[in-house]
Amino acid sequence: MQVSCCSSAALLAFGHFARGSVLFGLVTALSVCGILAAALLVVPQGSFIILPLIVLGFMSSTVGMPLLNGMAFIYEKAGGVINYGLCRGIGSVAYAVGANIVGRLWAVMGRNTLPIWMIMGAVLTIVAINLMPDAPKELARDNEPAQPQGETISVLQFFSKYPTTISVILSLVLLYFCHNLFQTYCGAVLAEFVPAADVERVQGNAFFIQAMVELPTMFGFALIMKRVSVNKIMAIAAIFYSIKHVILAMANSVPMFYAGMILQMVSYAAITPAVVYFANDQVDEADRNKGQAVFMTANSVGGLLASFVGGWLFQLLSVRAGLTIGVIASVIGTALMVYGTRKAAELA
Repeated sequence: MQVSCCSSAALLAFGHFARGSVLFGLVTALSVCGILAAALLVVPQGSFIILPLIVLGFMSSTVGMPLLNGMAFIYEKAGGVINYGLCRGIGSVAYAVGANIVGRLWAVMGRNTLPIWMIMGAVLTIVAINLMPDAPKELARDNEPAQPQGETISVLQFFSKYPTTISVILSLVLLYFCHNLFQTYCGAVLAEFVPAADVERVQGNAFFIQAMVELPTMFGFALIMKRVSVNKIMAIAAIFYSIKHVILAMANSVPMFYAGMILQMVSYAAITPAVVYFANDQVDEADRNKGQAVFMTANSVGGLLASFVGGWLFQLLSVRAGLTIGVIASVIGTALMVYGTRKAAELA
């Protein structure tokens, strides 16, 4: 919970940090992440220093995400054609493959596995972004619109300037809250109707299904956008998100639970890339980095609430009652999303 809270704060502060070069900011964030991961290799096990190193390292890696999104739109401004959905889909594949590899290496190398993996990832990413063509780098460094010298837009100023984004961001928080509730406490949900010995196997299968069905939507997102507006994609995805949550909350068999996970294809897989484009469309060019950061914070806040409130709910109430509260939050989030995206379309 502390990590999620700090990463949210880092994202919100990102708008102040990224007024200069997006490329420089990304390299800096990755470098800090790699250095902190290296420190974890030499810090004695059980040391009080481990926790701040992990928190700061997670903050640095989290800050890198809106920076990468910013670079994608810098390329588009330079005349490049970016298929963000394809890139995000490859990210999902990398996550699934990486998690499998890390799990296997952990059995052999122990706790040093993750810091070494983080260092390798940071180094490879820095090398990759420095191999990119120079034109977008120059746009990022010299031509990126910025606030007047000495002026940066705060979060409150952002919401005051772009009030139509408030309902959408609240919607995302509620939807991600319910999403993370099922992700974090999946084992407790499955234990309601699956024998204890089979819970881990079924959970692994469910997460695998969830990851795989994301890919067609993300890979084909550019084609979807040619036929359906981003606003409608987000509204439709939110509706399917709530349908998915209802099915998972009502599931009393493994096939029904798997069926709910399949709806990841038309919920999370659609809304995740759509949010990036929506954020880019709704704010002025000078505020786009802040916009990306604010919208990405919704996921962190939803995860934070799911960890804190979810644990409290399942302790005081039954699993089904806790899930019902999550579903209610999801339905409210969907209503806010439909309203917010419709309002944004009317004002466009």
